[in-house]
Amino acid sequence: MARISVVVPTCNKKDMVTEAIDSVFGQSFRDFELIIVDDGSTDGTPVQIFSTFGAQPQAIEELSRMHPTAVRPFSHPFLHDGIPVWYHYYPNRGLAAARNRGIRCSRGAYVAFLEAEDLWDGGHLLSHMRFHEGCHEAAVSHSAVDHVKERGRPRKARKDAPLSGWIFDRALEASPVRISAAMAHKLCFQECGVFDENLPACEDYDLWLRMSAHFPFYHVEGPLVRQRSARPQGARTWSWDRYRVYALEKAFQGGRLNPEQRLMVASEIVRKCEHLVEGFTHLKTEERASFYERKRKRFVLEVRKLRASQSGTPLVGQGAEPVAEECIVPA
Repeated sequence: MARISVVVPTCNKKDMVTEAIDSVFGQSFRDFELIIVDDGSTDGTPVQIFSTFGAQPQAIEELSRMHPTAVRPFSHPFLHDGIPVWYHYYPNRGLAAARNRGIRCSRGAYVAFLEAEDLWDGGHLLSHMRFHEGCHEAAVSHSAVDHVKERGRPRKARKDAPLSGWIFDRALEASPVRISAAMAHKLCFQECGVFDENLPACEDYDLWLRMSAHFPFYHVEGPLVRQRSARPQGARTWSWDRYRVYALEKAFQGGRLNPEQRLMVASEIVRKCEHLVEGFTHLKTEERASFYERKRKRFVLEVRKLRASQSGTPLVGQGAEPVAEECIVPA
């Protein structure tokens, strides 16, 4: 049984995913299995994958003749350079669902993710495995990310700041780890759950928030992960705070945080709601601005209550007890 399960989700990125797969097979560490989860590609990805791994010509021809909408869910095993490979094709359900399918199919003790648009340097898995072998208590590790050329022009070189230890406070603001740079022991998913398939974005933020509350994260020195896609900037970034607020509320109401963590989460909800109120007001979307203003006020009260309980000071004049609201994914 392989020690590491490498999960590569993809959808309509047949050329990029081929390069990503090449970077997986370029690893110096060889005790892994590769799980490719195709989230309903319609660009000929199944044919590309079958051709890459030397499938029978009849199978490739049959896939080539099929209309993309006629392809039904299926799985197919390959053996490439001595490495077991599984290709799973499913109807489109989103990136979180694709990653979760990969986790469920995995048989390794560790799971490492690689996005179709990213690449690993050759020593990536070896660096992580050596670290875990020397630090048996480590459950989650991650490495540095660099940003490669986009459209033929060099992008400004930048490496993510290394974070190690209990990074829950850093995970509150934004996702602290690029998914392609992370490797986690299977027990982390058993303890904290998998990706939230209700989230159309920020699903990695939600997962790292839960994991960092219960496990330390360790930065591994060594080869870089090369990121070929730009992270969202500007207006798109602030609007995604609505998904982060949803994740934070889940954590707050989940009953698995200590009082200090609950205070940190409530305070972060207040900050993010302030940003959302400002943004939606600027866009003259008053209904959404009003929704997040009400939420902001409710968590201002939660912050006061938590601070009072930690200091032992009674909270005077707090009014009626706030009613817990169900966490609903924002549109």
